[in-house]
Amino acid sequence: MAELIRVVHQEGVVSIFLNRPERRNALSLALLSTLSAALSSEIGDDTSALIVSGVDGSFSAGADLADLTGTLEDLGMDDAIAEVTRKIRDLPVPVIAAIDGPCLGGAFDLALSCDLRIASKDAFFQVPATRLGLLYNPRSIVRMRQLLGRDVIFRLLVLGERFDANAACRAGIVSRVVESASYDVALVVAQSTLGNIRSAVAATKQLLNAIDGIDYDPGEWEQRRRALLSSPERRAAVASEKKRRGY
Repeated sequence: MAELIRVVHQEGVVSIFLNRPERRNALSLALLSTLSAALSSEIGDDTSALIVSGVDGSFSAGADLADLTGTLEDLGMDDAIAEVTRKIRDLPVPVIAAIDGPCLGGAFDLALSCDLRIASKDAFFQVPATRLGLLYNPRSIVRMRQLLGRDVIFRLLVLGERFDANAACRAGIVSRVVESASYDVALVVAQSTLGNIRSAVAATKQLLNAIDGIDYDPGEWEQRRRALLSSPERRAAVASEKKRRGY
């Protein structure tokens, strides 16, 4: 049986490709379990960025209907998606979704958990929850509301409206629309992070996540900031930059 994901390591950038082309990379429970394990094992101390994409011109067709029953048992799919999205948000490095073709249903939640979303012009986004008689995961809707306007969420979740790449960019769903394959541009963006101080990157990402949520404590973050200001990594970085500029 073909691997459910493909993992590529490339000079500090880890790329994970959803690899079920025969199902437009639908999120089966097995794929989500494999992806969750990779998010724990493939990100090392030398990783500067992660790219999540799909093979064969598709990001993902969303939850695999073959794994759904139309009963309360389907909470297992919600839990599996939530576990993956939590791990993505908690990673100490930037995570970029490179999106071609469909990004549907649960895959929309996965993409939105990434820090940036780069979409090719043929990408499109849709969440057919109400068509399937579903109230989308409330925790996911709360996170969506922190990132997107209510009008956009209503159009996505209640109306089931399909957003093409340009409409998604205007709505704030997508960070950037590109003419060519999204992965090529995402790789350039990911490589631009090489050389950044990982502790500073991790702290800044964690602060942004805290501000988006309910866990923001100004005193705690001032302590984190002071610790970084006097860290050996920062002293080395400042000394290196001074040398580069001829100070």
